[in-house]
Amino acid sequence: MSAVGTPRLRRGLSVFALAAICAASAAPGQPVSAAAAVYQDTRAAAAPGLYAGGTFTRAGGASVDHLATWNGSVWSMPGVGSGAGPDGSVTALTVYDGDLIAGGSFLTAGGVRVNGIARWDGSTWSPLTGSSGTGVMTTSLDFVNALAVFEGDLFVGGQFRTAGGVTVNHIARWDGAEWWPLTGPGGTGVDVPSVWDLAVHDGALIVGGGFSQAGGAAANRIARWRDGAWSTLGTGFNGDVLALAVHDGALVATGGFTQAGSTAAGYVAQWRGGAWTTLGAGLNAEGRALTVFGAALVVGGTFTEAGGAAANYVARWDGSRWSALGAGTEDIVLALAVHAGRLIVGGFFTGAGGVAVNHVAGWNGSAWSALGGPAGVGTDAGVYVLHTV
Repeated sequence: MSAVGTPRLRRGLSVFALAAICAASAAPGQPVSAAAAVYQDTRAAAAPGLYAGGTFTRAGGASVDHLATWNGSVWSMPGVGSGAGPDGSVTALTVYDGDLIAGGSFLTAGGVRVNGIARWDGSTWSPLTGSSGTGVMTTSLDFVNALAVFEGDLFVGGQFRTAGGVTVNHIARWDGAEWWPLTGPGGTGVDVPSVWDLAVHDGALIVGGGFSQAGGAAANRIARWRDGAWSTLGTGFNGDVLALAVHDGALVATGGFTQAGSTAAGYVAQWRGGAWTTLGAGLNAEGRALTVFGAALVVGGTFTEAGGAAANYVARWDGSRWSALGAGTEDIVLALAVHAGRLIVGGFFTGAGGVAVNHVAGWNGSAWSALGGPAGVGTDAGVYVLHTV
């Protein structure tokens, strides 16, 4: 395992590699999405609220199965009873066709065999099945790390060779009934098991990761899928793209890179006007998560500086300059979301701004606070993904 802040520490591998850090550190140091959900459906049958996924089994002191929901005052688990949730890590969340979709490294959800991805309709879990099979996990090393909805279909990225029994190579499309590959003239999917995030921008699905080819053609860590074909965004990056978002009309990427196209970039860059440009002086280490809070872009990750000034693991970009969010968090930020007017931050930290928060915290624009309930605060292990329904 490399030191935090280096390009080798991959968001998607947090299911396995970062779990070792948890075991080795009282305040342990990908996706993901991270997480990275880019779609919100107001028809969701799942109860409205903030959903958090990760390696934890307790939230607010209550027993949960790697997935919990926060209604503004208490944490609870989707489903009732032992084995009610996923039986392994949850690293990706979104909403599709009215249901909450969870992806990660788990075989069952609610006792039902699902193979790494499942849907929650507000009362039961069910698999995503095609005519040739179910889900994406065929080995213990497979996992889902990114989800997005584009043109009415669900797109799934991560580390897996097949989806529903169909060869897809780490990215797949599910239309509600069947699994499909994303194939180009020279091949299917991407060449390396590292799709870390997905986003929708300018009428296309954007795929970020550690790959060098998409559809068999050269694509350095980022590619575009539109009209059934792969294409590139300039010459890409010299390191992995770990998170994607859209801010002020531009596509923003962050990760382990120091060069975007032909431009030197400090771990974050934006695609605007057909070219990659920098966001000021950028960061001093990897970004892992992106979201928009108010009019500002917020980045979380392994960094301790943004724009050359101190910013502990989370920072905001207002379009012209970087600023810190108070004293920030005490360790890595992996997930960001907005809920009830607050920025919600998840990761491996136990404190934020001097407040004990246990892996998840809220920022109201001036101060940090915990997400607690009658039985406890935060979660008992890392939060990898956050999503608001």
